[in-house]
Amino acid sequence: MTALSSELVRFDMQALENFEISGTEYQQGVLTGYEVREYLLEKWHRQCAYCDTAHVPLQIEHIVARARGGTNRISNLTLACEPCNQAKGALPIEVFLAKQPKRLAAMLTQAKRPLKDAAAVNATRWALVHALRATGLPVELASGGRI
Repeated sequence: MTALSSELVRFDMQALENFEISGTEYQQGVLTGYEVREYLLEKWHRQCAYCDTAHVPLQIEHIVARARGGTNRISNLTLACEPCNQAKGALPIEVFLAKQPKRLAAMLTQAKRPLKDAAAVNATRWALVHALRATGLPVELASGGRI
């Protein structure tokens, strides 16, 4: 081994909590929204939150529809396959999942899950860099996020 490479990840906690944030620093580049989408894919296990379908295109879905006062906050976003997204529309989630009380409870719990995973990554990223540099090998750092 002659060198080490690491992606120096940092989650933008403010953008994760407030998807509607504005300003040029959040609107530039082709990766705008990338972190939120990737976070949702991980949080919802890369499957539709309503039917568990995986390996299909997933759409970002508002748990409480915007038409009903829902926001773009990360805690109000989930992923849905197109058929489920269309079927739910602006229905309240309690109505849409009325015949699936266990799924409803699990979804609401998952939606409220704190951003502890992102916070953990942010807190440990520099510790990892220091540990890699302590090996004495050249260390290359890069970011897979915004440019």
